[in-house]
Amino acid sequence: MSREQNRRAGQKKLPAKKSNQTWVFVLMLLVGAAAVTVLFLPPEVLQSKRPQPRPEVPAGSGSRAASPPASSAPPAGNAGMGLAQLPTNDLATLSDAEKAAYYQNAGSQLLEQGRFADAISQYRMAVKLNPEDEDTHYNLALALAKGGDNAGAEKEYLESLRIYADYPEAHNNLGNLLVAEGKLDEAIVHFKAALQTTPEDASIHNNLGHALGRQGKLDEAIASFKEAVRLKPDYVEARYNLGQAYLAQKKPTEAINELTEALKTQPGFEPAQVALTKARQLESR
Repeated sequence: MSREQNRRAGQKKLPAKKSNQTWVFVLMLLVGAAAVTVLFLPPEVLQSKRPQPRPEVPAGSGSRAASPPASSAPPAGNAGMGLAQLPTNDLATLSDAEKAAYYQNAGSQLLEQGRFADAISQYRMAVKLNPEDEDTHYNLALALAKGGDNAGAEKEYLESLRIYADYPEAHNNLGNLLVAEGKLDEAIVHFKAALQTTPEDASIHNNLGHALGRQGKLDEAIASFKEAVRLKPDYVEARYNLGQAYLAQKKPTEAINELTEALKTQPGFEPAQVALTKARQLESR
């Protein structure tokens, strides 16, 4: 069932999860004669929803061996897992949409295990069977991006958005890929589109601020970071980015306030400690 069908049926979309990305995109701004290096933390990727449940095989389809529930991990080393676990008689009873859901679930399990190539294979089979499901294109894009195929990921995010134009996670993640390519204007369009449907998502406000900051639009970036902090006061990354933006504007007092708040939440956050030292040095001049 597509997202639009789910929406009409009144089904609530499961919340997206955030990644534990450790890489950073670097923005270097020189603040007057002080030559302060400003480093914004990277945009955050929104992850896929929980794996779809395996469709039940209709009654009367003949005997079948018990298969593991959708939440269990696939057998190690079985790249072709999925419907192959079902007896042939059961497989024949499933519709293409049910088969696609099964492959999507298999892909999601493999994606969680870091087996990106295998996950991509499963998602591609799901897409082939159910090409108008935006979630499968979205999950395929996630797997492709994690596997290093950003061009392929962009294509799949766009396909997901063709089917469901208001898909905020797809807009957000596509925006992140565009930021990485330096296509900041395009990225900002997608972040703003995501916020049209999810204005209360602090991480997307933070991502928008990051893109604006890289363009040197510090006033707009600050507004986005402040909104992220308003929505999530303990958002360390947004506090840090806000402090860095103030530092770039030669506003050390404001920077110190935000960086101090970030360190109250996460005392060992080294980037904030370094930036706080720079802000105090700037204030003392």
